[in-house]
Parts: sequence; C-alpha cells; structure tokens
Amino acid sequence: MSAKIAARLVTQKRFLPLLVAQSLGAFNDNFFRYALVTLITFEGLTLFGLDRLTLVSVAASMFTVPIFLFSAVAGRMADKFDRTRIMRFAKFAEIWLMAITALGFILEQPHLLMTALFLMGTQSAFFTPAKNSALPTLLTDTELVPANALISGLLNVSVLIGIGTGTWLITQSFGPQAVGGGLVVMAIIGWLAIRQLPQAPASQPDMPLTVNFIGETIRVLGYALKAPAVLRPLMGVAWFWMLAASIITLMPVFTASVLGADETVVLLFSALFTVGAAIGAMACGALSGDGDALPFSIAGAFGVVIFAGDVALHTWSNPLTPESAPLVSANAFLAEPANLRILIDLGMAAVSAGLFVVPLQAMAQRRAPAELRGRLLAAGGILNAATATAGQFVLAAIAALTLPIQTAFLVIAAISLLAGLFILWRQSLRWRSPPDSPSR
Repeated sequence: MSAKIAARLVTQKRFLPLLVAQSLGAFNDNFFRYALVTLITFEGLTLFGLDRLTLVSVAASMFTVPIFLFSAVAGRMADKFDRTRIMRFAKFAEIWLMAITALGFILEQPHLLMTALFLMGTQSAFFTPAKNSALPTLLTDTELVPANALISGLLNVSVLIGIGTGTWLITQSFGPQAVGGGLVVMAIIGWLAIRQLPQAPASQPDMPLTVNFIGETIRVLGYALKAPAVLRPLMGVAWFWMLAASIITLMPVFTASVLGADETVVLLFSALFTVGAAIGAMACGALSGDGDALPFSIAGAFGVVIFAGDVALHTWSNPLTPESAPLVSANAFLAEPANLRILIDLGMAAVSAGLFVVPLQAMAQRRAPAELRGRLLAAGGILNAATATAGQFVLAAIAALTLPIQTAFLVIAAISLLAGLFILWRQSLRWRSPPDSPSR
C-alpha cells in the first residue's frame, strides 16, 4: 500500500517540486560543509589557531545556532503566510547565499565561509517549518509516512552526492571555483523547482507578526510543552539530527586519527551511512502500510545501540595516528579483513537510524493541530538545532578532555538506548489500552 502511494506522489505537482527543492538544498548544504571540512581536516585551513576537531565542531555550530535562534519566528510566519510562498522566498535567498559562499572559496577566506554557514542556517530555519507544515496541507494522513520516507530517502542520497562531490572537488586545482559555481547552479534549480508547488494556505493569516526571536522561542517551546503528543515524536526526531550532525562532524577526524585513513575512506564511510539511512527510511515507508509504524522506530533505536557501540569497542585500542603520518587510501583499507566489521557496523547503524526517524516525523505532522502546526513543527526545528549544537559541544569537550574519539560513539549508543526504551514503554501503554482510549 505505502509503496503504491509513494509511486503516485512522485508524479504529482503537490509533492514533486517540494521533493526536488528539498533534495537540492540538502545537496548544497553538504557540498559546502564537506568541502569546508576537507579543507580543515586534510588541507590545513585554520582559523584562530584552533585544532581541527574543535574547528570542525565550530563550523557545524555556525550552521545549527541560527536554526535554534530563528525557527520560532519562522514557525509563526508559517502559520501566518502561505507556506509555499515562504519556501519560494527562502530558495531565492539561497541563490545569493551561495554566491557569497562561492566568493569565500575562491578567495580562500575562512571568515567569509563561516559567515556564509551562519546565513545558510538562517535560510534553513525559515524553509523547514514552512515545508513541514505544508506537507499535512498538501497531502492526506495516509500519504504522510510514504512522503516522509521519500523525502528522507532522497535527502540521504543528496547528502551522499554532496559529501562525495565536495570532498573530492575541493582538493582539485580548480576546486574552489568549481565548488562555488556548483553551489550557485543547484540553488537556482531548487528555486525554479519550488516555484511549481501549489499554494499551501496559512492557518492563522490574521495573527500579528513579531521579530522578537527570544520571546517567540520561549512561547513556541511553551506550545510544545502543552502538546506532549506532538513533543514526544519531535524529541525523537531531534535525537536523529543530533546523531547525523555528530557523525558528519566526527567522521573525517575519526578516519584520519583512529583509522589512519585518508579522505577516500571518509567518502566510503559517508556513502555507507547515507545509503544505509536511505534504505532504512524507504524500507519503513514501503512496509509500514496504513498501520502503526512506531515498531520501526523501536527497532531502529536498538540497532543504533548495537552497531554504534560496536564501532567504539572494535577500535578502542587503536593507537592515534600522528598528523604528519601518511594515510592509507580506500583500496588499502578495504584490503584489510579486520576493517569489514567497521563497514558493517556503520552501514547497519545508518539503516537503523533511517528506520527510527520516519514514523516520528509523520506522527508529529499528523498530530499537530492545524492552527498551531507551523509553530509546533518549528519547535521541532529548535530542538533539532539545540541537540545538534549540543552534539558539537560534546565533541569539543571530548577533544578538550583528551578522551578517545570513540567516546562519541558510546554517547550515541547510550542516548539511543534511552530513546528506544522510552518509545517501547509508550508503545506498551498503547498496546494495553482499549482501542478507544485517549492514551492511544
């Protein structure tokens, strides 16, 4: 049933333009960020004398902090204005932001690149609540899980292509110019795509607007606290984004320092993680049918516990590779049989993460009341940014305390265990309650 719904959706104007624009935006985000991470990790780009793990964490935070700051105001706008109109404006702004980014790469100016990261985070803060609140307006309830599965699946493929292209292209002699030009072209195509999306009318057009982002953030989080049925899945989605942000930030340094491998192995791991997450998301969308998809989230949480934990245990005794030491390529890494376990762990952890997030995204969209939908789903954006930023601080703390880098995988496994146990407990309450009980 869900597979048929998904196949129908990709042919329809009320969904396809959004899918294309979202995917191209995800490509650009990771194309830019991994080009920058590669410059920091492998090409010696520095800022303020920070070490590479700390600088990579700072760069990641420059993207997530504005999402935390501005998502509440963006959510209010998503309830006041047509959601499609907001997305069109955000994608048009992305064209100019990518032009600034291109200039930063061509001039090799880290300050300009960090500024562009902050502005990109701001653009994402306004696009995401509009997108999330538009989906229940444009689609039916039974279409939400397949639609979110398609978005998550194609998003992960776009992330993979962005990571691979950014990591490889920036190291070429023409890299800065090619990366800059590619960013601008993808932004233009994304803007042309979103212009084809039908209107998604506002739910509260007469509501006053505010630019007090601090007060509005407090107010929006208050709405979420008063709607626990929406807040619970939002918290689960926020954990997924913390996991994804931590892996993206951690992987280049883990690969170079713990495994003694170069950027080709980073690409290999990135491919495994993003394809795995896409497989997990698409499998959930195809198999969930019209019934309850939360068992997929439970299985996904415990899968992350097992496989992320095993990455840490398997590599715990590895000696750190000096920064001046030669690094092995993907071919040499794959030739070592002991590394197969790492590949399986990362791939299965990604499949588990994809299974985990899709039911929770659809649940939050379905449960949010129409009159508050933009603001409640914006609370999800705030939580996503807060947890992703917290993940960067955890990584920075691990570096500052000189703890093994593998500690990050243990933290991921521990929080996943708590998430899985909580969802299992909530699901057990629903299984025990009568069909017409409010607890369901």
